[in-house]
Amino acid sequence: MIQMGVAAIAAAMTLSGGGLPQGMLFMESHPPAKQWESYKTYESKRFPLQLNPCFRDKAWDRGRVAGRAMQYNSEEEGRYEQLVIYRDVEHAKQAVRGLRAELKKCADQGKGTERYRYFTKPTDVGDEAVRAGGRFFHSGEHALAVRRGAAVYIVGQSAWPTRSLPIRHFRGLIDQAERMIVKVCELPESKCD
Repeated sequence: MIQMGVAAIAAAMTLSGGGLPQGMLFMESHPPAKQWESYKTYESKRFPLQLNPCFRDKAWDRGRVAGRAMQYNSEEEGRYEQLVIYRDVEHAKQAVRGLRAELKKCADQGKGTERYRYFTKPTDVGDEAVRAGGRFFHSGEHALAVRRGAAVYIVGQSAWPTRSLPIRHFRGLIDQAERMIVKVCELPESKCD
């Protein structure tokens, strides 16, 4: 009986029809939105990576087999998370390399009130990870992109980053990413070996 239950859970955790199992993202279990809040879900393999320093409208990475992103916005803060499963580990590695290249290419753009900057540092989470801080005229963000096997998880929140990106400012994001890695590795498609 217990083996049948475990088999059913494993079957539910595998990707079917190109989508991720419901409840994979932590933000999916959000409370009802207040009048000044909004939650948006994007169930798409083509949705751009949420850590998007060059503000691309379309996904530039290749080999996606599933993807889901969520965004939360209120008058005072924003948060997001995204999980993308790739065809294989090599495609996921290429996505992280590409993201690092984007962060470098668009590290300092614009002038005056249109200027924005991104700072990055490697982080010891998953198979590889990068933490980033984006600073805009009136706002900013802290973000973490983590690869585990063939999966890339991105999580971010409103913040005012400094160039040094102290690890203590990323503890919540790192904790969330470490918990997601456990969930991701239950998916056979993630190839966590």
